[in-house]
Amino acid sequence: MITTRLLPLAALVATFAAPAAAVTLSTPLLAGNGQAGIMFDLVAGGQALTVTGGAISLASGTHSIEVYTRAGTVVGNLGSTGWTLITTASGLVGGGVGTQTFFDFADFAMAAGSTTGIYFNALAGSPVNYTNGVAVGAVVASDTNLSIRSGFGRGPAFGSDFSPRDFNGSITYTVGAGAIPEPASWALLLAGFGLTGAVARRRRTAVSA
Repeated sequence: MITTRLLPLAALVATFAAPAAAVTLSTPLLAGNGQAGIMFDLVAGGQALTVTGGAISLASGTHSIEVYTRAGTVVGNLGSTGWTLITTASGLVGGGVGTQTFFDFADFAMAAGSTTGIYFNALAGSPVNYTNGVAVGAVVASDTNLSIRSGFGRGPAFGSDFSPRDFNGSITYTVGAGAIPEPASWALLLAGFGLTGAVARRRRTAVSA
C-alpha cells in the first residue's frame, strides 16, 4: 500500500527531472554571399522557449565566433548599444558552402510571442556564409514554436551592414523557459515529500500496534 501511495509523487518527480527534448530549426544552406557576421531576429510562437545553441555555415578553416543577443528586434538597432555578448566560441572548424558547424552557446529564454535579436560575428576574416534575401523580417525558416527572420550581413564588429541577408545555419531550442523549476514548484514538491513521509510513518505505527 505504501508503494502505491508513492506512485503519484514518483510521477511528479519524473516530470521535474525529465529534460525537455531539444528541437533544431535549420535554414536553407544556399550561401551565395558572406561577410564577417550576420544579425537577425528570432520570433517565438505561442510558448516560452529556451535557446541552447545552434550552428552556422562557415568557410573552410578554423574560426572564432562571438554570439550577441538583445531583447527586441535588430531593425533600428545595428549599433552595439543594447547588445550583450553571451559566448565566444573558439576553434570552430568550417566546412565551406552547404555545411554548418554546430556549437553550444549560453542559453537564453524567450517569452511566448517575443522577439530576440541574435548576432554572429567572426573575430577574424569574413568566413560567415549567408544568402541574399527578399526583405528584412521575412521568414527564412519556421516551425510551430520559432521563426528565423531575414536580417543583415555585417562587417567586422558591428561594421558595415548589407541587407536583406538570410542566415545559413540552425537554432536549437527547448520548449519552456528553463529546466529548473520555479521556487514555488520546488516548495510544492518538497511538501509532497513531507506529506508522503508522514503517511508512511503513520501506516508503520498502525501496523506495529
